[in-house]
Formats: sequence, structure tokens, C-alpha cells
Amino acid sequence: MTNIFEETYNTIAEVKKAYKAATSAEERDAAREAAKATEDRIDELGDIAWKIWRAYEKSRDNENEILDFDDIIWDRDVEALTACMKENGIKAFTYSCRATDAIETLWLFKEAGCTIGEMVEVNLRKDLWGKGYEKGHAFKMILN
Repeated sequence: MTNIFEETYNTIAEVKKAYKAATSAEERDAAREAAKATEDRIDELGDIAWKIWRAYEKSRDNENEILDFDDIIWDRDVEALTACMKENGIKAFTYSCRATDAIETLWLFKEAGCTIGEMVEVNLRKDLWGKGYEKGHAFKMILN
């Protein structure tokens, strides 16, 4: 099963390298166009895919092993998020949102067919000195 988010992440990483190595305006423009074409594939899937993509990119940039959602997930989006992740072969994710309704959101994921797993530590963002990551705690969720 193809994971469009992993494919997009890898392609964008290559495009960033090409942009950085570019020696002309044409090469930089080509890199920008390649990035846009890559993200257009996500765009075709809609808002839910964009929410996953933003979290996926941030998770990978922060060197997390699996997708981490650290922002509020609206109740109305849980089933669609779950379906989109399953369609793309995502087997697990973490939920590290610190909002007061996070427990209710976890319950909705459970109702949508996910198993609430153990609590784990995730990388949230680079620390102030750029030498490591600020750590946070998350529930690991398994997509059944």
C-alpha cells in the first residue's frame, strides 16, 4: 500500500536539496514547481489529507518514528482522518495535543476503530539552542 505522505516527504526532501544546490534562477524555479506539483497530489485529496500532511512533515522533521498529531483535532474530523490514514498504510500515530478535550478526542479515535496504546515520548520541536528536541508525552494509537 502506498503512503502518499511518505512519498511526498521524500520528494520534498529531494526538491529542497535541489533548491539549495541550484546555481540559477531557472533551477530554483524548477525546484519550486516540483514542490508545488508534489503538494498538489495532497491537495487533490482535500483538507483532511492536508491536516495529515502538515503533521506528517512536522513529525518527520522532528525525527519522530511515527506520525504525531500535536494540535487540536476536531471531533468531526476523526473518522475521516482515520480512514485517510488507513488508506495510506499508516498503521499507528501518536496524539500529543495538550488541549483539555484531548481525552475526548482519544475516545472518538477509539470509536472510529483505533486502539489506544501506551504512552510514549515524542520530539516536539528543536530546543532553543538547536542541539536536541523538547520532549512531550503522547498516546500511541494503533489503526486496526
